[in-house]
Amino acid sequence: MNSVLLIVLILLPVGLAYFLKSSGALAFLALCGGFTAMTLSGSDIIQLVGKTQITSLTSSNVDLALLIVPLLLTLLLTHRSASTQTLWQTLHLTCALLAGGMLAIVAVPMLSDILNTSYSNSAIWQDLQKAQSYIIGIGLLLSLVLIWFSSPKHPGKKHK
Repeated sequence: MNSVLLIVLILLPVGLAYFLKSSGALAFLALCGGFTAMTLSGSDIIQLVGKTQITSLTSSNVDLALLIVPLLLTLLLTHRSASTQTLWQTLHLTCALLAGGMLAIVAVPMLSDILNTSYSNSAIWQDLQKAQSYIIGIGLLLSLVLIWFSSPKHPGKKHK
């Protein structure tokens, strides 16, 4: 069961990027932004949410929302923005796969708290932890390269 959840977390961004033809590069960077927001201002947001008297929200729930919402919104809002050329599409899907790996790495400790389960015995989790530096480093570099070298689409503009 634990391995299935890890696989879903890893493949969710890939599936959405593939079917929506979304930008995997922007999705990876949105996940990085969500992680930064969670890390730097998560406690302030939790205090703000605590003032609303919503008792069902825990700090793990808020942190998960700060992590996942930017990723999902980016994949939805960049619908049909990725190039349809095979090489570019493959690179965007690779970025989405790396985003899924990063999502699993960051979300699993919170999910362990919420679901009261342990993922430490899972072979997939152990592999993810070993590859953590590579997932983040390659994902960031590939995302930036894709954004830097992809030409923006300007529908309706004619070039002379």
